[in-house]
Amino acid sequence: MNSGNFLKDLTVDKIKNSDPRDYLTLMSHALRLGALYKAKFFMWLENNNYELIAQDDETLEHFIKEVVNVHKKAQDEAAENDIDFIDNIFYSVLKESGKFDEADCISLSLVLMAFVSFKKDLISNEEYLEIRDLLVPYKVMISQCKSKAEDLNGLYLNSVSSMDSNIKLLTKLGKGIEVPLPEESIILEAFKEITYDEKSWEKE
Repeated sequence: MNSGNFLKDLTVDKIKNSDPRDYLTLMSHALRLGALYKAKFFMWLENNNYELIAQDDETLEHFIKEVVNVHKKAQDEAAENDIDFIDNIFYSVLKESGKFDEADCISLSLVLMAFVSFKKDLISNEEYLEIRDLLVPYKVMISQCKSKAEDLNGLYLNSVSSMDSNIKLLTKLGKGIEVPLPEESIILEAFKEITYDEKSWEKE
């Protein structure tokens, strides 16, 4: 996924005049950048989420400065190490399913990666929930009924069938660690974490 297009020539006016879904996409990218590359920025987003949702001018000015800096940090790290975070694979799977827009692909991919990192004992359950729940105010997806876990898992298995390299998971906010591909059972459990049967929810 490429956040560069959304950050190019970013101004307060452009943000305030953008399509609402484009704004959600921008914020999804920002939350991802904070969670993966700079915990301090993630915490700032958490502490200022209501101002950001309201598109307060002063808050947006600070946001633009910080998100551009964190994006540069992410690019520098990518240039030094060609091992990707696993959310890139999840993003491709969700895109391939054809059922989600850009903002939801990013948010669901981040939830999936945080969950897998938790199941691999790299982050705590509290850290996983913190990442997942911060997406809620922005009205992007953290769970969905548009597809089945087994179908997404099948797409995932196809996408990694020829992979022979490691991936990165979160070991804490703002920091990743290189690991082998997680066990298939954990990946399926992650897809089950973000999917639900709409009919079963209606009965509750």
